[in-house]
Amino acid sequence: MKIKSMRERVSYRRLACSWWGFPLFLPLLLLPLSSLLSARLTLEEGSVYLIYLPLAMMVALLMVFDWAAIPGIALALAWRYMPLYGEFSALFTVGAFLVALCGCWWGYRLQTGGRWGVNFGELRLSLVRLFWLTAMLPAMVVILIQLMVTLELIPAERVIFTADPFTLRNLIFYQSGLIAALTATQVYYCLIRIVRSPHFARILWKRLRDQIAPEVGVLEIVLWLASVVCVIAFLIFQEQPHINLLATDYSLTLILPAMLWSAMRFGYLFTSLSWAFILQLLYQFRQHEVTAPAEIEHIVTVSANMLVFTITLLLMAAVCTRQRRTHLFARKAAFTDPVIGLPNLRSLMRELGQYPVSRICFLRIPELDNLGRTYGLQLRILYKQGLAKWLQPDLAPGEGIYQLPGFDLAIRLHYNGQDNRVEAIEARLRQYRLMWNGLPLHPRIGISYCTVKQPISHLYELLGELSEIAELSLQSGRAESLQLRSAMPVQRSVENKLALLNEIQGALAGEGFVLMAQKIQGVRGDHYHEVLLRLNNTQGEWIKPEQFLPLVHEFGLTWELDLRVLDDTLAFFSRHREQLPGARFAVNVFASTLCRPHFANELSELLTRYQIEPWQLIIEVEESQVLSDFSWGNRTLAQVRHLGCRVAIDDYGTGYSSYMRLREVNVDILKIEGSFVKNMLNSSLDYQIVESICAIARLKKMRIVAKHVESTEVIMALKKLGVDYMQGYAIAPTHPLSECVGEAS
Repeated sequence: MKIKSMRERVSYRRLACSWWGFPLFLPLLLLPLSSLLSARLTLEEGSVYLIYLPLAMMVALLMVFDWAAIPGIALALAWRYMPLYGEFSALFTVGAFLVALCGCWWGYRLQTGGRWGVNFGELRLSLVRLFWLTAMLPAMVVILIQLMVTLELIPAERVIFTADPFTLRNLIFYQSGLIAALTATQVYYCLIRIVRSPHFARILWKRLRDQIAPEVGVLEIVLWLASVVCVIAFLIFQEQPHINLLATDYSLTLILPAMLWSAMRFGYLFTSLSWAFILQLLYQFRQHEVTAPAEIEHIVTVSANMLVFTITLLLMAAVCTRQRRTHLFARKAAFTDPVIGLPNLRSLMRELGQYPVSRICFLRIPELDNLGRTYGLQLRILYKQGLAKWLQPDLAPGEGIYQLPGFDLAIRLHYNGQDNRVEAIEARLRQYRLMWNGLPLHPRIGISYCTVKQPISHLYELLGELSEIAELSLQSGRAESLQLRSAMPVQRSVENKLALLNEIQGALAGEGFVLMAQKIQGVRGDHYHEVLLRLNNTQGEWIKPEQFLPLVHEFGLTWELDLRVLDDTLAFFSRHREQLPGARFAVNVFASTLCRPHFANELSELLTRYQIEPWQLIIEVEESQVLSDFSWGNRTLAQVRHLGCRVAIDDYGTGYSSYMRLREVNVDILKIEGSFVKNMLNSSLDYQIVESICAIARLKKMRIVAKHVESTEVIMALKKLGVDYMQGYAIAPTHPLSECVGEAS
């Protein structure tokens, strides 16, 4: 059954698109029907058309099938005019229509290019269509047929034209072609499109609904229909035999208010289709005979008024529709972040106001700031867009993801009284990875949530509290509820962070930072020291690096701190060059510092200022995404090595895609993460990890440093694995940098 249905669809599609299908047969059906519906009035001077529909039908066929419609149109014209005019006259009549059609269609296609089939109502194409398909086409038909009649190639008694080209009947016929092209072309276009592709009916209905003003209700449409029906009934079923739409100008003004109402409120599509239907009704219920001598002059006037009114009406409908669309676009843009493309904070506030109870989930991604500085803004944009798309399947209709300033996102959920939705979103977040140049990036995400009720007047303060709770989530590794954490003084947490920030800024400006050192012993007897940093606050308390370093990174103070450490370290060894001749020392820098384009030059200036040889300095950097190939970080490391300094990767094994990154980066020293070393004798897995790292480092001709060496047994095991240097309390404890002078003595 499926194969049969598929074959039927393929056959129908071929029939709809091939020139021998619908383009060939539809004109044979539509041309007689169009001629029958074309309102024709008999006067003393002869017959005149009030609206000539065949031209509109032919234009619609070309709008749908392009040049493939020409054979069908030619066949339909020949089929109609041969019985009426004979073969000779019919040949010239068909030729006149085809020359006019092909000439105007060629000019229209030439001027519009690939946009020739754009839907009606587009103001950018209105002038082109008005010229070629509305004004020029009827004019060419009138001129060519009049020429045929004048040359007696077509008998004048069988057409509405006479030997005199300057008659009012010719003018009325031209106006009837203009009115038909303006009103009936879109009706034919929609019908043909539906026949060619039935699903276009749904598209048409959607377009019609989208163009109607959002505030329009069913009652307004019903009132409009009632007013139109009353006016049409009055115009059609009036008692005076000579007072009709074509007998008085005043009758036109009766329908004017209703149609202007439609143009301003219901959109171009609704107005144009309804006006075509109304106009056809009025023309069909005309007086069939008019005997007054001056009637033809009056018909010319009324037809001209009808033409002007139609152009005004359709142009006003198109302008109003475009203005409404522009307003909706601007309104939508006001609620959408222009960079990320997600709904913004204003949109979140609006959505919260539409539901009595909602649940807000706050997503905090602090590592996204570092990734953005390393790889640029594009990564932050792609990560947020990808994360929103990843979570979309778990959201119900009406729920959404919202862009917040910085590296945060918010999710609004319908409230159901349970936390299972939050747990499902949390589980899905853990699975998300962004592939960036072949590297899967998975920064940590802190999740907090709460329930809010209307009215909401404290959203900014609420998001601030959720941000703090999300920080706790980063530490706990699970989603945290603001309501459950309400006993915790969130404000106190903010105050503590600000107090610590003030301590950091004061230490950078004063003497709060203290340099420490720890000896790194080589198995061949050589050694060097790693310079470490401690913070002594104004109360004399020591603050651990894991407490203040995240804050330094969060507030963008990494370069200031790295510069301070480098300057103080180089100054110390410069002052004690006699007591510490040939001393080597390692200084840690943030990964973001490596992204400074001029870091190598700045480091060279410091070495020159303090007269320190580059081989004495080892730059340590934690494993990070900045070490990927072709990044600023990797290029900076190459420049630092070119100066003569050595480079070490610290805490190897804790980052993302470690082996892949190790293959791409070129450094001198590899420091193994201490957690593997500490448990290597108690965990076969940790031992295998350390062994594999050592094997890879030897292949890359790197020196190997093992951290957290705390026993003699571990020292012996590391020596067997080929480790070059060891660091830990089994080697030497951490001490102030100044004690290195006494140690050397």
